[in-house]
Formats: sequence, C-alpha cells, structure tokens
Amino acid sequence: MVFDEKTRLYFDDRVKQVFVYLTNKCQLKCQQCLYKPLLDNSSDDIDFIMLCDLLKDFKKFGAYKVSFLGGEPTLYYDKSTQKDFGDVIQYVKEIGYEYIRVDTNGQFDSEFLEDKRIKKLNEITFSLDGHNESTNDIVRGTGSYKKCVKNISRAVKLGYNVQITSCVHKYSCPNINTGYENLEKMIFLAQKLDINSINLHPIIKVGMARDNWIENTNINPSVWIQVYKKIAKNVNDQKYSINVRIPMRFVEKSELVSNIDKYTYCPVQMGERALIMPDEQIKVCAFTIGTSNCIANYNNENVTYNKIDNELEIKNSESIAVCKNQNSYGDLLPLCMSYKPNQKEVVWNNSHLAGR
Repeated sequence: MVFDEKTRLYFDDRVKQVFVYLTNKCQLKCQQCLYKPLLDNSSDDIDFIMLCDLLKDFKKFGAYKVSFLGGEPTLYYDKSTQKDFGDVIQYVKEIGYEYIRVDTNGQFDSEFLEDKRIKKLNEITFSLDGHNESTNDIVRGTGSYKKCVKNISRAVKLGYNVQITSCVHKYSCPNINTGYENLEKMIFLAQKLDINSINLHPIIKVGMARDNWIENTNINPSVWIQVYKKIAKNVNDQKYSINVRIPMRFVEKSELVSNIDKYTYCPVQMGERALIMPDEQIKVCAFTIGTSNCIANYNNENVTYNKIDNELEIKNSESIAVCKNQNSYGDLLPLCMSYKPNQKEVVWNNSHLAGR
C-alpha cells in the first residue's frame, strides 16, 4: 500500500495501535450503539488482502497493538478470499503484533472459543451493559445478558485474558446515588466472573453526529463527574480486586488551567492510533465515526490524505479544552474518552502519562 507523504509523516514513528472496524454486520441493534447508522447486515466486509497490507504498513510505522471491532468482528467473512476472523488473527500474529484483542458482543456460539486461531488473542473484551438482565437487556436486547455471561464464563475457563467493557447509560445511572450503586454492582459482578479488568464507558452527548444515534440513553455530565469521583476514590483506595478503568470525560475549567500538563492526552495530537473503517476511511478520533471526517482514504493501492474533511482541523470546543471534538458543559471541559488516570493498559503504560 502506498501512503502519500502527509499521511505517512503523521503516522510514522508515532502510531502505537490500530483499531480495525472489520464489518458493518451485527446480530444486535443496541439502543445506545454509537455505530448504529453504519450497521448493514448485507454489506461486504473489509477486503482481506487490503486489510493485510494496511496492517503490515502500520506495523512498520510502529504499531504493536491491534483491536478488532465492528459491527460484530467475530462475524467477519471476506467472500472473495473466503477468509474469516480466525484468519485475520492468524495473520496479525504472524507479522508480529505484540498485543491482539477483540471487542465482542459475546453472542457467538461457544465453540468459537475452541478455535486454535482465536486462542492466539491476547485479550477478549465482552460488551455487557448492566449487572443483571433487566439493566443490560433494556438497551442490548432480550436474552443478550444470559448468552454474553455464559460465553464470558466459558472464556475464563479456557484461560483467555477476559475483560468487560460496560456502557453506563440512563437506565443504569439515572442519578448519582443509583448510578454509583449500579456501577459498584457491575464491578462486583465482574469480580465474581473472575475477569481481569472492567472498562466503564459513560454514554454522554458531545455535540457530534453520534449524538443522534444513542437515542435517549445518555446521562448528564454533572451526574457522571460525581459518580466518577466516588468510583475513582474506591479504585485509589484499592477497594476492588480487579483493574477498573474509568474515564473522567470532563474536568472543571479551574482545575484544567492549573494542571494543564496532567490532562494533555489527545490521540489526535499524539498520532498514537489509527482507525480503519469498512468504508475506506482511516480516522484518528472515534468521535468522528459516521461522518465524512477522516485523516485519509484508502483503496487497494493507495492511502491518500483527506484535504476536504480532515478531522485534524475540527475545532468545536473553546481553545483551552484538551479535546477539540466535543462540546463543553458550562465550566466542565471535555477530555478524551480514553483519558483514564492510572489505568493498566498496554499503550497508556508506554505513554507520557504512565503512572498518573
């Protein structure tokens, strides 16, 4: 694959990880899904040969971690080459990626976990958005909780490095007290399931196109800040027996001004990630998913810098804000959704903020 000069200079010796949105197919239609308008069960998946070329190039630029998402990545199948998700894992392992993970809804048949190629994963992350059936299934669909938990237990038994990503939505966090109680229950459930880490992801409207897709599942930023502070204190006090990754999402203006270096985590400015989309876009910020904004476009031969809707130029927020792609809420200024102090995560541990 031939990268033009601008795109190559942006990524070379800077990129650490690649997020591959393998397919637009999914078995579920989650109410809060940020990817919802792109879902299309009749669409083609990323061409296998083209994907291999892109991943090989990003490996040369410095990437050592790759995450597979969708849609539902385990449904991936390239008709032209007859390659499936297991073949993708096999390939990235062969070319030397150090850390390979998948983010799945957990609705696959349990035999999937027996595949020797799938066992090459360094991490399998399940999406579970509530500590019980009613809280999870109201947004993810009837029966999704039971099947996901069953496959989590199976994956743990088989020795996978299992993690959970849990969306925090209005049904689990309608106010500060209930939100805190439910998040604690979610963490305790993860501990009971014997997984290694839980990654919390609050659903908040940010002033981008994706606001229209999460329906009315969003929570109030001021509620989230208070819930975050309570959970973060428990994490610092080592109350939980597993790793809890929790994003601040917002910081008070006075705190940001007085401690600006503490919060300077912006993957767009750092050039530490690439998002490969099925529609031949390469992005660097997840907030631009579903828009024409991207850093570059690719085809089976070239990767070309996007001069018209380049996401590096987006500046919606006031100048002092760290994240320029989100709106502020009064004195609450937006942070990157990946800003999770003291998190135990491969790329974060190798960043300038490690240990904070």
